[in-house]
Amino acid sequence: MSERKKDLILIVDDQPATLKVLLSFLQEQDFELRILQSGGQTLEMLRYIQPDVILLDVLMPDMDGFETCRRIKEYRELADIPIIFMTALHSVEDKIAGFAAGGVDYITKPFQQDEVLARISTHLSLKHTQEKLRHQKTMLEALLDSIPDPIYFKDLANRYLGCNRAFEEFAGKKEGEILSKTDEAVLPPDIAAHFRSRDQEMLASCTAERREETILCSDGKTVLFDVLKTPYIGPDGNPLGLIGICRNITDLKKAERQAEEERERLIVTLHSIGDGVIATDVTGKISYLNQIAEQLTGWSVASAAGRPSAEVFKIIHEKTGETCANPVCQVLELGALVMLENNTALVRKDGSSLSIADSCAPIRDREGKIIGTVIVFRDVTNERKMTEELIKIKKLESLSLLAAGIAHDFNNILFAIMGNVELAATRVSTEDTQTIGLLTDAQKATERAAKLTQQLLIFAKGGEPMKETTSLIDLVRESADFVLHGSHVSCEYTFAEGLWLINADSGQISQVIQNIILNAREAMPVGGKIRIVCSNVENAATEPLLPPELCKGSFVRITIQDNGSGIPPEIMDKIFDPYFTTKPEGNGLGLAICHAVIKKHDGHIIVQSEVGQGTLFSIYLPAAAPSADAITAQAKQENIAQKPSRIMVMDDDRMLRNLVQAQLRALGHEAILVSDGAEAVSTYQQLLESGNPVDFVIMDLTIPGGMGGKEAAQQLLLIDPAARLIVASGYSNDPVLAEYRDYGFRAAVAKPFNLQELRRAIAAAL
Repeated sequence: MSERKKDLILIVDDQPATLKVLLSFLQEQDFELRILQSGGQTLEMLRYIQPDVILLDVLMPDMDGFETCRRIKEYRELADIPIIFMTALHSVEDKIAGFAAGGVDYITKPFQQDEVLARISTHLSLKHTQEKLRHQKTMLEALLDSIPDPIYFKDLANRYLGCNRAFEEFAGKKEGEILSKTDEAVLPPDIAAHFRSRDQEMLASCTAERREETILCSDGKTVLFDVLKTPYIGPDGNPLGLIGICRNITDLKKAERQAEEERERLIVTLHSIGDGVIATDVTGKISYLNQIAEQLTGWSVASAAGRPSAEVFKIIHEKTGETCANPVCQVLELGALVMLENNTALVRKDGSSLSIADSCAPIRDREGKIIGTVIVFRDVTNERKMTEELIKIKKLESLSLLAAGIAHDFNNILFAIMGNVELAATRVSTEDTQTIGLLTDAQKATERAAKLTQQLLIFAKGGEPMKETTSLIDLVRESADFVLHGSHVSCEYTFAEGLWLINADSGQISQVIQNIILNAREAMPVGGKIRIVCSNVENAATEPLLPPELCKGSFVRITIQDNGSGIPPEIMDKIFDPYFTTKPEGNGLGLAICHAVIKKHDGHIIVQSEVGQGTLFSIYLPAAAPSADAITAQAKQENIAQKPSRIMVMDDDRMLRNLVQAQLRALGHEAILVSDGAEAVSTYQQLLESGNPVDFVIMDLTIPGGMGGKEAAQQLLLIDPAARLIVASGYSNDPVLAEYRDYGFRAAVAKPFNLQELRRAIAAAL
């Protein structure tokens, strides 16, 4: 520890005796002493040293003590040195003159040791105290000036006692221009009046006050300040004045507004996106949910806030029901994005569940530190159902391909059976009624089997209807009886007198009737009654249930009513949707097929139902009542078709070629048989060139490994544009059959066909 610096005492006196006396006791003290004998020496010496106290004789020859003192006080750096005069003069005037010159004390000769030491000690102590105070004042001023906030001090009369540099800049004045002035002399009038009013209120209450105030600064800028004013209290407990601190919070408030705007934009964004968003803090507790998250979880923000994430976002495996790992915990542990596994379900607050897909990611601050997590998830229940339905569709497509192939082959087999049975019946004696009965039953059975394959094809492919003018009476009755055979449900039929014909695909309309009847039968498991009414609708505009686009023309209406369990209102809009079913064993295709078929017939289907009362289906199909001339023309064509003709038959199946040949012979025609399209084209051309052409060509559509009927038809028409071509196929739903004229054919017939259907096809080809 360094030694304390000794106080330097400078003694100025021209009398050796005086100096001897002073030195006799001052040298015994802990002082550093310097001795000079004139004022001039003193002024010169003070250029190099700065004593702590000067003992200065008043009477000296060249320059007296008073003058020397005045000269010393002229120097700013020397003005604070205490000067004690030494003199034999005792008058009051002399003492006043000494104080006026700048002295701080007076010692009279002869000296008293104790007095001299006491006076020196007093002024040294006072000097040290003043230096300490000046140092503290300097430090305080530096501290205040380093604070960027304007700070000021006032007395009770509202006069400024001090301020820092920031306040000088705020007021646009230096401290010297501010001290002892009131607000009116320092600030603009409106601000001054505002400050004075606030200050008086604060001093009256003697309590600190803090508020935000907008102030116009000296540079013309409007600034928002956070103003703190507090009284400073004297020893007696009464206020002596106030201290004011003004903090410029303009940028802070702007940043807060921007942050709030950004937060609002973020909230709006989070509320507007279609996914659920949940945020947690670093402990995994819920801090935020957007509206979608509220809807999906069943929790509101208020009820979820502060709860563990696993309580609000509870997830399980869809198949097993086992609780899945909490993604929030995984993210907090790994510090990385976590994706949910497939087959994850969210358990809602009410205990219900829904399929979800989601991800969970960490939320980091600017330094990259994890401060929470965010879960983004969405309801994929419908998507997963659609995926499952797509899988079903893929399976059904595979089944459809198989079914179409089976139906085609089965139709060919049925054709062989049906045709031969029919031909056999023509060769049995009319008196052999028993044999004729057996063959008739066999033929009906094959016709029923043909209808089954037709339904199979509708299921497999759909396709455009192969329309022909037909009556609904037998079609409806046979379709309903087929479904209700062996059940406890009866059927009551009502057919309007003169019921109009329709242009329809009999097989497809039969499928519609059977599907509806089947649903009605299943709605009455213990038995009941179905009522079917077929009637003419002459003016569709009178039917309130028909849509406006169908309210033109005439229709045949089929109503099918049961007294079963009825259809609940909540599923009425879905019953025609593909794959929608309420039956565990159902495939949801029945009514969807009905809807598709009726639409393709330019008709309309309507359902009305009441739970516990039954269901009513109304089917509207465009009427096709032919005129007398048309009927006569058709009959004339059939008569012409009965005249012997040469007809070429093209089919890859030898057995079917022979069958059609037999059918044609039974109708009185000659048959020429070929196995594929290429042979048909060459044979037709040869016969045409030989002058012995054929009258008709019946062609199968599909020839494995060879030219089919569609391709062969184009080549035949190039050879002979007047060729009478008839298409025949076991694919009864093939678009060529439905739109045969677009492919150059004059008529079409679906396998299996009987003699009557073959005769009609030949007649149509005329």
